[in-house]
Amino acid sequence: MRAVRCERQGPPEEMKLVELPDPVPAPGEAVVRLHACGLNHRDVWIRQGLYARIQLPCVLGSDGAGVVESVGAGVDAKLVGKRAVIIPCEKWGPDPAAQGKDFLILGMPRQGTMAEKIAVPASMIVELPGHIPFEDAAALPVAGLTAYRSLVFRGGLKKGEHVLVTGIGGGVATLAMLFAKAMGAQVSVTSGSEEKLVRARELGAIAGVNYKEKGWEKDLLTKAGRPPSLIIDGAGGDGLNNLIAAAAPAARIVLYGATRMSPNKLHIARIFFKQVDIRGTTMGTDDEFREMIKLVAEHRIKPVIEEIFPLSQAVAANRLLEESAQMGKILLDCRN
Repeated sequence: MRAVRCERQGPPEEMKLVELPDPVPAPGEAVVRLHACGLNHRDVWIRQGLYARIQLPCVLGSDGAGVVESVGAGVDAKLVGKRAVIIPCEKWGPDPAAQGKDFLILGMPRQGTMAEKIAVPASMIVELPGHIPFEDAAALPVAGLTAYRSLVFRGGLKKGEHVLVTGIGGGVATLAMLFAKAMGAQVSVTSGSEEKLVRARELGAIAGVNYKEKGWEKDLLTKAGRPPSLIIDGAGGDGLNNLIAAAAPAARIVLYGATRMSPNKLHIARIFFKQVDIRGTTMGTDDEFREMIKLVAEHRIKPVIEEIFPLSQAVAANRLLEESAQMGKILLDCRN
């Protein structure tokens, strides 16, 4: 089979198209012939050496959808031929509140989805509803699971709430906006790009503000009419203080990432005077993944896809992701 393997740390050119042996399902596993896979910043961080316990060379990629081609011993043969989307992580552990020490995300050290085929435990296979295209399904796993857990399990989203999603355009942020709207919330967004703010309003955001503008939190209140009671953020950095300032009393701020690293100074007094609750989250459980797919299916949610590249153009796709210029997800067509 063809696969895109990250040979070593470095620029996108370290992603090489190679020929590898077809995977053979071990007992308890299934082989999926992939139609599409999605890219994530995790792939960039591994290539840049900014991830824990890096083991290269490795086929990266955590998002994938396709058709089950074969199964190993102990797996129901009726799974063969099923349309499937793959749960992007395994070994969460017994406590739904937090992952255990054996938790792993697909695509390093286990072979990932930037390939024509992949063997995974059959427990990671979720049957894909017929009306969801493979491309849409491949845009969901990591970003969708993260967004869903951020909103539901960690965020405690209630119908009618005002939710602020920061950094619109990123995969998690864009799906968080769509999911929150589907669950009956009003959604505002931030971005450093006016084009992305316009696109977000077209997708149903009630307000959009540019976080590069001083005092944007006051502008948000003016445009939205009320402060957000739930904030979903993947950036961190000094902007966390702006989020605390923007938040309604007793608001929840859910952090799923830290692309801007830690703040140089945190306004602690404002946190406790406003009774603000700051919560962290990472990925999610298998059950949450299935609930997320059900939400997408029931509400006919259409993920935002910036561009689909053939597998052979993985370098260009990864370069675009690294620039963070996209709106939504970047995919690879694993058949071309």
